[in-house]
Amino acid sequence: MVAGVAFKYSCSGYISSPEWASLPLLPVFCILDNLFEPIDHVSFAAVCTQWRSLAKDYNQATQRWRHNNLLPMLLIPSEYECQGDGGKNSRLLTKTNHRKALYSIAEGKIYNNIGLEVPFKKRSCGSSHGWFATIESVTDQGPIIALRDPFRNPASPILLPLLDVIPKKRDKYFHEFNVRKVIFSADPALNPDNYVVVALLRKANHLVGIYDEFAFIHMKRGRSQKRWTWIKPPLPVTDVLSYQTQVHLLGHQGEIWSLDVSPYTPRIRRLKLLTHPDAGFHRYKATRYLVESTKGDLMHIERVCKQTQGAYKNVMTESFRVYKVVFDDKDGSVLQHVEVKSIGDEAFFIGDNHSVSVLASNFHGCQSNSIYYTHDFSSSSFVYGDHIQYDTLYDDMPCRDMGIFNLESGTITQHFSLDPYSDLQGYIPPAVWVVPQFNGLR
Repeated sequence: MVAGVAFKYSCSGYISSPEWASLPLLPVFCILDNLFEPIDHVSFAAVCTQWRSLAKDYNQATQRWRHNNLLPMLLIPSEYECQGDGGKNSRLLTKTNHRKALYSIAEGKIYNNIGLEVPFKKRSCGSSHGWFATIESVTDQGPIIALRDPFRNPASPILLPLLDVIPKKRDKYFHEFNVRKVIFSADPALNPDNYVVVALLRKANHLVGIYDEFAFIHMKRGRSQKRWTWIKPPLPVTDVLSYQTQVHLLGHQGEIWSLDVSPYTPRIRRLKLLTHPDAGFHRYKATRYLVESTKGDLMHIERVCKQTQGAYKNVMTESFRVYKVVFDDKDGSVLQHVEVKSIGDEAFFIGDNHSVSVLASNFHGCQSNSIYYTHDFSSSSFVYGDHIQYDTLYDDMPCRDMGIFNLESGTITQHFSLDPYSDLQGYIPPAVWVVPQFNGLR
């Protein structure tokens, strides 16, 4: 804030004194200590050459923005233009609104001036390493997915090969929400010749009901695979995570499978069941997630939901349970899911597009022993005839099921609300987590 004020006045000519460019080191460090988002540090550094040099010195001295030391932000609808007479039905999305804004959890502030080029109405089905996976289009043969780097190179998305979901006779429909989640093993900008993209899909028909499919593809600059490798899990899957050297899948009843997607493994690949067949959970009204803790443990998060009444029969979060997955050191199998009543200084950020953990004490305004969550579309769909019918929630109103669950008190508070956007017409995409790409000023 201080940097922004100084920049405003220096540009307007009110401040021409060289003292602003020659601030002592200690006051500058105090100012930067109280700027909680990387975006504010970039604004500070943009004021003048001297301030940029001071910001670089601060970064080198404190290592505040070292790798994996950033708080997730929410990607939300950007500002819209008001059209019409100002009445309730006059707030419309304009055709030019193709960007999204960022919301700071630490400051409770919307950064509308940072318009990220993530197309407003394209579904964001995954976020890894600061990149987004979006559904560009759905063809007769399946969807085309794009990887977007809005922080560093927004103009050059990577278009992946067609996700060749050739519809069978009994699978007549394919919706963009059939793509549950997309993850990638590494940052495509830093590892352009060696990263894997994984896609989790959900389909349904009247013969077998809901079932999941799992696909992955090896990406190499100029030498990518042309087709995806497909594997069908034996049971429905709720989440997928790249953990250590393998991909892990989590089933509806807590089953965990692993798969080695390395290009050096045998051509025929099979999922390895790590949990005992009788060791599952039996709460069907729960959505499950995998997240790696800051200590490197694999955590299983259970989100218990309930159906609300009213015009929109929304599925709302009621509580969470957290389990630590304990592995056998000998064969890598899962010995047990140990329920954890407290995660201490950690905070988990979960959602159907991305899940991550942080140490709350490293960030101003971040609540420890808490789970920050976004709306998850997976509980808003059901089988209707020979296809999945998606809840009208996504067509008629914002996705409201967002909040902060405190493990100690069992209470839920709100971190951001889409209510101000509730009278916008058309599709309002859910808010999703993103970890900004920022390694400090160099």
